[in-house]
Amino acid sequence: MASITSLKTKLKTKVKKLTVLFGSAAVMTLGMNASAMAATMYDVTNLGNVGQFYFNYALGINDAGQVVGSSGINPNRAFLWNSSTGMTDLGTLPGGRDSYAYGINNAGQVVGSSDGQGFLWTSSTGMTALGTSAANAINNAGQVVGGENRAFLWSSSTGSTDLGTLPGGSSSRASDINDNSQVVGTSSTSNGTSHAFLWNSSTGMTDLGTLPNKNSSSASAINNAGQVVGNSGNSNGSQGSRAFLWSSSTGMVDLGLPPGRFPASDNDSSYANDINDLGQVVGSSDSTFNGRRAFLWSSSNGMVDLNTLIDPGIRLDTATAINNKGQIVGYSRAGSYDYRAYLLTPKSSTPVPEPLTTGGSILAGAGLVYLRRRYGRLYRSQNKPLQE
Repeated sequence: MASITSLKTKLKTKVKKLTVLFGSAAVMTLGMNASAMAATMYDVTNLGNVGQFYFNYALGINDAGQVVGSSGINPNRAFLWNSSTGMTDLGTLPGGRDSYAYGINNAGQVVGSSDGQGFLWTSSTGMTALGTSAANAINNAGQVVGGENRAFLWSSSTGSTDLGTLPGGSSSRASDINDNSQVVGTSSTSNGTSHAFLWNSSTGMTDLGTLPNKNSSSASAINNAGQVVGNSGNSNGSQGSRAFLWSSSTGMVDLGLPPGRFPASDNDSSYANDINDLGQVVGSSDSTFNGRRAFLWSSSNGMVDLNTLIDPGIRLDTATAINNKGQIVGYSRAGSYDYRAYLLTPKSSTPVPEPLTTGGSILAGAGLVYLRRRYGRLYRSQNKPLQE
């Protein structure tokens, strides 16, 4: 019979090996990627307000982290925010009362609307009228798009160009333009519904269609790879709208809803507001039981509720724009007369990791159960002769 000392040595050796396995399983269960934990978090900055105004909406951001939007109610004022000076009131066009800033390029040029007129603002010239209706976006070449009843493309050399409508349509609106002069927006159609469009100078306006079982769509943004985001729903209001991602190779793809929203309903909706050159999409989702929540979507992680990636205590309702550094802007309703604009800055340059899946959690948990049972059997088998 083996000596007591020999059995104790074998027991200690096996226990040490099991401890290592326990540790590995725990890491797998609590976090597949230890470095991923910090990467799922953002620093959140409250952008403040202009004067005593409490209705604040962040609507655009450039790669330098400059943010534009609107602050106030009756009147509203366009603002430009940066980390050194905070929020600056951009004023209005001469004789105007209200203004809203919708877009900014990497040169710091801002576009928007003042009392229904499109404007271009620069630090050297201030706010100047474009002779158009609302200006919604500007690319890095200084080309501007917008429109309320007719989509337009404006440049300092050519002035304003009417982009027309889809066949049979009577009205259109341009939402965004990329650095390749591709324009996206929404146009009415011959059957009275609205469809998302993609426009370029060689082919004109192309209908992007709708998602299956939907009859309307609108496009909100386009990146430099030609990927388009927006939403598609039904004009009669039946069931919910869904955020989409369109490309020339895939067509229109449904981005779905954030996971973990219970109970799910066909009337729940999602809306994609912006996409950066990395293909990251931001927007909002509406749930009958859970309210409105901001989301971040990527091809690797799918749709994630942004509120799970920021410190508790702040609820982000809508994410409106994302730059190529992964900074996100949006806003949240904090009270009946209190809307706050926020900037989210990644704490890590590492892309947001995919959360541990349910299947992975179950697998890791099963591994721990197995190890515990194995440890118990080993302990009993090694201790039985010691008691004899």
